[in-house]
Formats: sequence, C-alpha cells, structure tokens
Amino acid sequence: MLREHPYLIRSVLLLWLLALIALLIQTLPGSESLIVSGFLVITLIVWSALLCLPIYTLAAITLRFKHLPKLYIMLSLLAVLTAYSLLAFLIANFKLYSLYGFYTNFFVLNLISTPGGIEAMGVSASTWNSAVIAGVLGVIAFAFLIKFVPMERVIPSWLKKKHMLATLLVCFTAESFIYIYADYTNFVPVLNSADKVMWYLPITAGSLLSDLGVPRTERLEDKFSYSSKTGNLNYFDPALLVTSDSGQKYNIVWLVAESWRSDMVTPEIMPNTYAFANDQQWFEDHYSGGNGTRMGMFTQFYGLYGHYWFDVLRNRRPPLLIEQLRSQDYQFKAITSSAFTYPEFDKTIFSSLPPENLQEFNKGHGWERDQKNTGDLISFIQEKDGEDDPFFAFMFFESAHANYYFPDEDIIEEDYIEDFNYLTVDIQESMPQIKARYTNATHHLDRQLARVYKVLEEGDLMENTIVVLTGDHGEEFMENGRWGHNSTFSQPQIRVPMIIHIPGMEKKRHTVASSHLDMPATVLNALGLDVPAKRHSFGQDLFDPDYKRDFLVVSDWHGNTVITPEVKIIFSIKGAAYQASSTDINDQPINLADEKSSYQAALAEYLQEQNRFYQ
Repeated sequence: MLREHPYLIRSVLLLWLLALIALLIQTLPGSESLIVSGFLVITLIVWSALLCLPIYTLAAITLRFKHLPKLYIMLSLLAVLTAYSLLAFLIANFKLYSLYGFYTNFFVLNLISTPGGIEAMGVSASTWNSAVIAGVLGVIAFAFLIKFVPMERVIPSWLKKKHMLATLLVCFTAESFIYIYADYTNFVPVLNSADKVMWYLPITAGSLLSDLGVPRTERLEDKFSYSSKTGNLNYFDPALLVTSDSGQKYNIVWLVAESWRSDMVTPEIMPNTYAFANDQQWFEDHYSGGNGTRMGMFTQFYGLYGHYWFDVLRNRRPPLLIEQLRSQDYQFKAITSSAFTYPEFDKTIFSSLPPENLQEFNKGHGWERDQKNTGDLISFIQEKDGEDDPFFAFMFFESAHANYYFPDEDIIEEDYIEDFNYLTVDIQESMPQIKARYTNATHHLDRQLARVYKVLEEGDLMENTIVVLTGDHGEEFMENGRWGHNSTFSQPQIRVPMIIHIPGMEKKRHTVASSHLDMPATVLNALGLDVPAKRHSFGQDLFDPDYKRDFLVVSDWHGNTVITPEVKIIFSIKGAAYQASSTDINDQPINLADEKSSYQAALAEYLQEQNRFYQ
C-alpha cells in the first residue's frame, strides 16, 4: 500500500538506507574476523529497521486519513520531518561518540535538561554556526531525495511485507544467538564489536546454556558480586557535629579547577603554582573521585563513593564538613565560573547555604569569568580578614575547560588550533594543537591562582588558613584513544593535583597514592575536631602517620571503579563499554585470572564496605 504514496515510502526507505550505511561506516572498520563482520552486518540491518519503526507507524496512521486531504498532507509532512530528525540525531550521536567516546545516555540527557548543562559543554560559536549550516543543507538534500529520487522502484514487485518481516526475524535470531554464545564463552571480539553499536541491548542465556551442559569460559570478574544499594541513606548522625568551642577555627580557602591534569604543575606551564606547591603538602599521585565534575566534586566534599550521589541529591543532604563549619559560625562565600545548578551542587554540597552566599558569574569565556570571579574572591577574603568569625571561601575555575579559551598574553604554545570547531575538526589529527590550547588555558589558570596566593601570603593569612588546591578531574588527549573526560577511567582522566596548606606544617612532597575521598577526614582533623572518619566517609586523614590505601575508588554516572596499586577493576557499565573491564594501572587490558591475587583482599573489602552508609 505504501508504494502508492511515494513521499511516505521514500521517507522510510531513505532513513533505513542512510542509517544502515552510516552504522556500517561507524562500526565495521577494524572488525577482527568474518564472524564479527557478519554479526555486525545482521545486527545493523535489524537496528536500522527498528530506527524506521516510528516512521513506518506514522506512515500507517497517515494512510488512514488519505480521504482527508489537508490532514493527510500534514501527517505526510510530519513523517518526512520525523525521518530527517531521526537521521540527524543518529549522525549527531556519531559525532558525539567520535569526540567523547559515548552515545546519548542518561548522563547526556541530564546535561541537556539541567540549567547550565549546555553551557558546560564549552561549545564555540563557530560550532553552533556549523551545526545550523549543516542542518539547513541536510534538510535541502533530504527534501531533494524525497521529491526527485524514485527509490521505491528498486523494490521488486514480488517483495511483500511478510518477506521483509521474515528477513528481519531471521537476522534478529541469528545476531541474538551469536551474542548469547559469545557472552557465554567470553568471545571478546564479538562482545567488543557489540559495544560499538549504539544502544545495543544484549540478550543472554547463561542459565539455560549451563543447564544444557554447554561448556563455559568463566571470567574472573563474574565471581565478584557488585551491588550498590540506593534508598535508605544513613550518611551521618547529627550527633557527630562537634560543639562550637572545640578545635582550631582556621579559615579555609578551597580552590577547584575544571579539567586540571596532574602533569600541568610544571615550572613552564604553571610557574606560580609550581612554586607554591613546593612550599606546601604536595600529593603527587593523587586521584579524583570521579572522571567528571559531578563525582569529582561530590567525593571531595562528602568522602562517599559516587553511587551515593543520587540519594544525596534526592534527600538534599549537605556534607558533614559544611554542616560542621556552619555549627561553628563560619562565614561562607562559594563562587563558580560555571553554574551551581549543573551539576546540582545547589541541592547537594551547598544546599544548606543561603542564596546570598552563592555567586555565579558565567558570562563570556572561561578565562574572562575566572578573572572577574577571582577578584570577587579576593575582595571577600580581604573583607573577612581580621573579623572574629572564621570564613570558608570556595571557587570553581573554568579556564581549563574545553573549548580552552585564553587571552593572547597567556600563549606559551604557539602551535595551537585557533578555531576549535567540534563539528569540523579532525580530532585525532588536530590533537597536538588542541592540547596546546589546553596548555595555554592552564597557563592562564596559573595566573589567576597566583593572585590568590599573593593575597594570602601578603596578608599573613597563611598562618591561620587551610588552603586546598585541586582539580575536579583530569583531561585526556588521546593517550588512550579518547579526548576529554567522563568516558573512561584512564590515568589522564582521573589523576589531578592535590596541594594542601596546613598552618604550622612543614612542606613535603608525598608520593603515596591518595584520593579525593580523603579530604573531609583530612580537613576535619586539621581543624582539631575529633570526628571518626569511618562514621561519615570512606576516607582517611592524609596526614595520619599510618596513612595507606590498599585501594582507591573512582566513579562516574554509571558506577564505580576499584583501583589497586596494580590493577583497575571497572564496575561502571559505561566505563566497561569504552575500556576493558580490567586493566593494569597504566590502562593496558589484562585478564584478572593471570594476575597475582594481591588485589583480591582489597576487592573483598570494597564489596563488603561499599554500602556502609545505607540502612
């Protein structure tokens, strides 16, 4: 029946054909064998057909109203526009994957739907212009093909709907059986190829095959039961809050820089921060608690693993550290060059602070915001200096965030890409020039931080002020095949600087592995407050003489990763999709069964303790 309605059938056929070609181009290169290639081809035939299902359904509805010309025309136009929109969405996802290593998921939907999320992407004006131009040209090309290319003529007259459905059913059955067997026997080439298919929904039948006596290749990861609870949050007992007369009331200046890699603190790139770090407590092997801003910030203020974020957000629970300072009459100022609404720090970390204590300025490029906000931070510090009540001053810097903007005076790497257009850039070929942009932006960050160091030192505030200087997460430049952050748990994405000043403490460089999870316990102990760390966090006091970590935990939106001195075991669904589920500490894939058993005690402790703060 669709043959008699060319615009409708062409919409379905064009969407299916272009989607299939695009998917094949995206996934087939690098296929390891004929089996993998065959699996991908039949999988993509089914997937592209499923993508057309909304159009086919809309076309079927449209045909029911062919006796109403105006409605028929409107519905036909809607079908064509929907087909184009789905194709554009598919292509946009391919670009997203090429840049960041993941397709649209719940994290991306949160980014789009939360105020401040779009701005956090750092998209340049040229990128938006390119997107508009590409969209308009795409509409013109799509409309031309629909109008003038009679592609329905290539369909043989004998080919009926039942034949198509039977073919799709055979393909679906074949690809399902291939994946089921690959999963059961741990045939990695097929499993890895499935991960490249956008939103692939795997079907498994381990219990059935086991009952049938089919031999199985067991992965060591399967022996570990990972289960993170949610719901009955039991974060901390208010009785833990210490009375206002206890401890040492130091001021606190807490500075966090977006996307700040640990290897940026050098005399060439960040001379001021390098000099400052050498006079403080410098933790050179420090790990963020996340590979993105949300988890990187959450872990350093709460000392909890990332999977607690969702219930903390739902319950609007501020961290013990902030509540302790409030109970001791601290004066607060929290400033960001991003937004407190994305991620939702106004509903978590700073949820108990009144709006007048929170300042957002996010107009202009990151470096412009940082210049203005740094001046405001300095004004607050100078205003509060000498008052009886101590203060807590926080600032989040944006200079080092993509698109990596900087003023001309901060150019130290001349060979940088001038227009970082996300849509037109060849990400791999241009990576050295992209990293040069990042280096220049980080050099600007150093100059803003130097303004804060100068005020603290010249105002003799270092004698009564704790200073925390760190990054929310790192930034990768294709060292392990990805750009940016929030995709994998590679070293460049999760290692950040950690520089701490504690009044009266001699300078020292620390080479022991440390974590953002340790910050609440460390700061509370530095304030002289007797708050047992195990009752409110998974962290330890970094300055405890017996400090030692058998393992670290780093999180993303989808789960946690356990890091021991030798291995990384990735429980995050997304992380395991874009990185081997087990790697050595330098991100090379390994088989846990071949490793020494030293990590097993750490893993057992993690599994036992991970839900400690749920009832």
